[in-house]
Amino acid sequence: MSPKSASLLSGIRVLDFTAFVAGPYCTRLMADLGADVVKVEPPHGDLLRQVAPVRNGHSTYFGQLNSGKRSLSINIKKPTGIAAVIQLANKADVIVENFKPGIVKNFGLDYEKLATKKPSLVYCSISGYGQTGPGAQRPAFAPIVHASSGFDMAQAEYQNGMTTPARGRPVAADVLAAVHSLAAINAALFRRERTGEGEYIDVALMDCIHSILPYEFQKAYFPESAEKVPVYAPIETLDGYILIAPVTNKNFTGLAKAINKEEWLTDPKFSDSKQRYSNLEIIYDSVGEWANKRTSAQCEETLNLSGCPFGIYKTIGEALKDPQYITRNSIAEVEDAAGKFKVPNSPLHLTVAKASLGTRVPYLGEHNKDVLSDWLDFEQDTIQDLQNDGTLQSAP
Repeated sequence: MSPKSASLLSGIRVLDFTAFVAGPYCTRLMADLGADVVKVEPPHGDLLRQVAPVRNGHSTYFGQLNSGKRSLSINIKKPTGIAAVIQLANKADVIVENFKPGIVKNFGLDYEKLATKKPSLVYCSISGYGQTGPGAQRPAFAPIVHASSGFDMAQAEYQNGMTTPARGRPVAADVLAAVHSLAAINAALFRRERTGEGEYIDVALMDCIHSILPYEFQKAYFPESAEKVPVYAPIETLDGYILIAPVTNKNFTGLAKAINKEEWLTDPKFSDSKQRYSNLEIIYDSVGEWANKRTSAQCEETLNLSGCPFGIYKTIGEALKDPQYITRNSIAEVEDAAGKFKVPNSPLHLTVAKASLGTRVPYLGEHNKDVLSDWLDFEQDTIQDLQNDGTLQSAP
């Protein structure tokens, strides 16, 4: 195979006005694809810099979402600060922000204002509920959107006898918004190459979360026609739990043979997927009786040969040791001011172009001088003046 060519987004300048998870992960993926991502931070920095796990004052949580970027810490409440940032915005190909709707307009950093000088600008706003509508100003984080979107209650309905939504802190809505934003930005950049025109993109976490609930979404509109569907439940083994998903005829046949239930193959109760779904409890009870006498590893040995989709419930720590995960180089090592640590590698695997996780996590304001000189050709004296008057901040 010939050497890989340049990164897909090489030469693209991204001004990153984001914090927490959704926006930072979107721009992190852009950095993975080779974009020059400048994370613009207030003097106190992204609040995620203080979120555990923290060692020697540096958050690995923050590092995972912001590796490969450059950090510019600048006070945009100062006239000199906002003037410099507006100049940077006029040099950017892409701007991503996730402030509460309307905040950027207060600083003259909204799309309408910036696009008058640069019509080719691709601008993406990420928020909880969107830029317009009666709920646009509601503050939101991913767990709030999980609750208000119906996601948590949909999950609760599948728990036998459970009437209260489960506790948790996953950020599914954030990650979905990040990936949807990346798709829209890249499509807009592709169109810009053809037409020269920019784009404004409005991505809401609420809209994105419904994309992973297709059955539940449609059931809300057509409850009377919603037939019984499989609910995948854990099956206990001697030392843990497994999960099976005999969805197709081939899956079911393989499962029946694997656990010595070949009589199922001629039983009318299991003749097609509709019948199997109606009698899924019988299948699960029988597999449970079989699994209760075996360890999870013994179940795996048998079921891996059956063709029936199967998995062992693992902790994240256990999953990270999976040979398949390791073989794909799915774990990478990055470094911040406190030292090296491991993160998930970029999920973007390309064959021809380069895509790789940046191995350096910037400390606050680490690239103040570099960014202002690279993007704006500021002289050293000008940068020093901004440093002296408190416009620029840095904290190694």
